[in-house]
Amino acid sequence: MSKITVVTELYDRNEELERYEYPGVLVDNNHAFYIDAEYRTVILERVNYVSGEYLTTGGPGAVGFDLPVDDVTFFDRITEMSAIELLSKLVRRSKEGA
Repeated sequence: MSKITVVTELYDRNEELERYEYPGVLVDNNHAFYIDAEYRTVILERVNYVSGEYLTTGGPGAVGFDLPVDDVTFFDRITEMSAIELLSKLVRRSKEGA
């Protein structure tokens, strides 16, 4: 997996373009994992490589999943993790011990 920046561009109510950039990793030519640290969520989404950037595609079926995680710092070393280690980070654990 290669580290990339995933870009989402959306129009706001005033039809102004808003741009968001997220650290991510390319899973295959058209899919990337990326992290939204503000919401502590890992997202698998379809992306297109356009003008040197990986842009989210939006639309129905674009998001494979979005998972809340307890700690986003694991993403810094995602390319070094085993599959088991990655899955253990993606499984959110309750702080209440439930």
